[in-house]
Amino acid sequence: MGIDPAMQFQGQRSISVQAQSGLVQHDSHGAVIQYGYGYAGKRVRFSGWLRSSDVTGWAGAFIHVAPSGAERFFGSRRPDLKEDDLPFGAGGAVSVDRWTEVSLVVDVPNTPTAMVSMGAMVVGEGKVWLSAMRFEEVGLDVPLTTARIGMPLPTPEQRAAEAKRLAEKASRRIPPNLSLE
Repeated sequence: MGIDPAMQFQGQRSISVQAQSGLVQHDSHGAVIQYGYGYAGKRVRFSGWLRSSDVTGWAGAFIHVAPSGAERFFGSRRPDLKEDDLPFGAGGAVSVDRWTEVSLVVDVPNTPTAMVSMGAMVVGEGKVWLSAMRFEEVGLDVPLTTARIGMPLPTPEQRAAEAKRLAEKASRRIPPNLSLE
């Protein structure tokens, strides 16, 4: 992930995220993320121009808000991950072979430590580019984004298995520093 000077939109460089084929699982994800603070109680828009290739899961732009300034989404193996935890997204499960404009609009909670995170993400395999990005306050007349990123959520069985695994791991924990060093 990083800046890809070879892939430009109207003369502007792009950021990119790429998952290496064969090295990731279907729910693996990678992202380039920018955080924003100071927008409590505001409606904001993150927009840009998107392109993707070789997508097997989901690739696109995302935006996420957290009322307490703590990001809880990133961790697809969280046993308690649910759809409401997923960021809003513009992109999809298929490759977009031409530059396409995307726009994501959210309301930031009116809490002193509210945080916004935004960027480009790949779930599974593929590559995404994002260029000519903008972040701005918008009026309440601008409709909110309702689509979430595409990511497999854990089944109840997977949640139970992960909880059991964590409990077993915790029960076998060796106390630290027994050598008193």
